[in-house]
Amino acid sequence: MAEPAAETPPEKPKAKGGGIVGLAINGVGVFVLALGAVIVGGFVNAKLHPTQELVMNADGDLVLKPPPPPEEKKDEKGEHEEKGGPAKPAMYFAFDPPLIVNFDDTQAVRFLQLQIEVLTRDEKYVEAVKLHQPVIRNNLLMLMNGRDYKTLMTRDGKEALRVECLKEVQRILKKETGNNGVEDLYFTSFVVQ
Repeated sequence: MAEPAAETPPEKPKAKGGGIVGLAINGVGVFVLALGAVIVGGFVNAKLHPTQELVMNADGDLVLKPPPPPEEKKDEKGEHEEKGGPAKPAMYFAFDPPLIVNFDDTQAVRFLQLQIEVLTRDEKYVEAVKLHQPVIRNNLLMLMNGRDYKTLMTRDGKEALRVECLKEVQRILKKETGNNGVEDLYFTSFVVQ
């Protein structure tokens, strides 16, 4: 028999990737990508979360610096507030005596007694409310007359009545003075019998 030919060992596959040089290039590429992600992430973070300044207060503590006041703001009445100035202090005027109206309930005649105060920030509007108080009281009494008892006893019913009263007072002042002058209206006493 013939001797089998000496088998030659199979050749080892050649390493792919270029060895150490390829490994170094891949490492540099990953580093550049990571650095780019950190830089872009920093810009995105700065846009989403702007840095806040710290200032020292009178007690010596570090606190966040408050945002600057708006330069000019238009209030509800269409008047401009002073630049950077604080709002004028609130002034209240109470209608005295309280307003009393009657309305029908299915079971009995009911009475509603309301103590009303209006909020303004200018003395001239307090004077205007005093001057036109007879017209305001008349219109508010007419507005309240004929209300449904069950609706009036709910929070939403009271709030709706309050808003209607405020609009009526503002309408009267706008007609008489050219400016609505009253910011808000409050029920300081609400009694039903």
